[in-house]
Amino acid sequence: MATSRDYSKSVIAASDEIKDIFCEPCVGDGKQIEAEGFCVDCLEYLCGQCYNSHRRFKAFKHHVLQDKKNMPVDVARTDVLDVCVEKCSKHPTKVTEYFCRSCDTLGCSACITTNHRVCQNVDHVPDIVKDLENNEEFKTFAEYFDKKLAVLKERKDTINSRKTEVEEMKKQAKAVLKKQREKINKFFDHLEDEMENEITDIDKTNKDTLKAASDRCNIIDDELNKMKTAIETKRKNGQKCELFIKMKRSKPEIEKLDSQFEMLYEKSKVQRYKLVQSTQTEEIMKNTTEICRMLTAKLVSEIDVSSCKDKEKPVINGISVVQRHYLAVADNNNKAVKIIDTRNDKVTSEISLDCVCIWSVTNVKDDQIVVSLPSFKTKFQNNLLTLTVSASGALSKGNVITTAYPAYDVVGVAQLLYVLHNTEIKALDMYGNILKTIGCGYISLPSTAASPDKKTMYLTDYLNNRVTSMTVEGKITTAYKDNDLERPLGITVDNGFVYVRSKGGIHQLTKDCTKVQIILDDVLGKGITHSDADNRLYVGELEKVKVYELK
Repeated sequence: MATSRDYSKSVIAASDEIKDIFCEPCVGDGKQIEAEGFCVDCLEYLCGQCYNSHRRFKAFKHHVLQDKKNMPVDVARTDVLDVCVEKCSKHPTKVTEYFCRSCDTLGCSACITTNHRVCQNVDHVPDIVKDLENNEEFKTFAEYFDKKLAVLKERKDTINSRKTEVEEMKKQAKAVLKKQREKINKFFDHLEDEMENEITDIDKTNKDTLKAASDRCNIIDDELNKMKTAIETKRKNGQKCELFIKMKRSKPEIEKLDSQFEMLYEKSKVQRYKLVQSTQTEEIMKNTTEICRMLTAKLVSEIDVSSCKDKEKPVINGISVVQRHYLAVADNNNKAVKIIDTRNDKVTSEISLDCVCIWSVTNVKDDQIVVSLPSFKTKFQNNLLTLTVSASGALSKGNVITTAYPAYDVVGVAQLLYVLHNTEIKALDMYGNILKTIGCGYISLPSTAASPDKKTMYLTDYLNNRVTSMTVEGKITTAYKDNDLERPLGITVDNGFVYVRSKGGIHQLTKDCTKVQIILDDVLGKGITHSDADNRLYVGELEKVKVYELK
């Protein structure tokens, strides 16, 4: 039970000198009646009537009252406010003033005696908070808001940057559109209107997305600043008890803010696009159906590769199209290869592998894939396991090819396996016989893809931030570097373009490695493949494959 404190330093001796201190309950009723006393538990000034009746209520019968001669003049003093005053949620007549370290729970005296009788570490909050400023948990709690506000500023800067980017994309697209329009006659007015509408629709969607994200930023900003202000006020006033309780009870709010932070980056992504000249306008106007070609990728679905056999949360380390409508997915966490039917986004079959990890999965024939599996049993080796995928999506094991060096990736070209090592590429037959070796200099963590005509290979260089194209004979033809190409790892090719995964986004390149655009925002990852059957891009991100429709 609370006890009376010595407030002599804040008390004016002559009671008639105490001015402008009114009864707080009466002020709440619109009356101004001079205070005749003070309740230490409620931290409220009381008039004579309220003072006399205060203890008559059962809930207040244990409260400590001070008459006019002993009541404090200023309840904002440190020695008045630094006590536990918040009521217990389970026992409204009790004050929350205990903390059970064993259960990490706050409670009142009734809570402690009822639910924590056998707990060994129950402390009185006023005792705990004596050195609260040096408490590591409190330091982390107090620093949380500054850190999150800094991260929020970065997010807001990114959103503002994307607003400029959206405008620039729109400006460039319209410039190309107008330049192309000058070459043709009024026959294309209708097509121009259609393209204008499509640009406007995507632009509106992008702006709506960024506005919503920006609004969410402002809401989070307000919430963080509100919480921070409340904390700083209590901290300034020396309300250590309240700070401690606030810190403990802020955990759900902080978890919610953390969740919103995670969502903020995803919700601020925009649909990228760019207009390029259509080859149809160079041929015959009569059969033209589009004035420009819009190159963009639109998210249409997400495929969860989890299955009932999983022991861990899946992590996709590679994906490849096989049998036209199936995806072969390398789940590194569960050491399994899974087959996904893209027509219903379901796992049709899977096979667990006895290995350290799975580095890649590659389609080498219509119904055959190769999985790269490192081994460290005696000395370093790398096993290439062939797997066959039936028309129904069933997996079956084939032969094993062992290499003496790490096989970072494999690409199938003309019935041969081109195996990427750090400094060379070895061409093997399906039995593992080395038919030729191509020196390529040091390439860090390379990944590769072959052109549809199987005459060109494209290789990523992780540490040197580069993409190289070379003939299957080993002649380097072009190289691509860009300020936004950071840690490229993962590459695929369709009939017209090359797509490279990078920490700076997915780069869309022409066949001769000329940059078209960064078509998608992306985090660092490896799994990416293209399906000719539906002209879709499949991008692996942890346990999900994101499916993008290409135009």
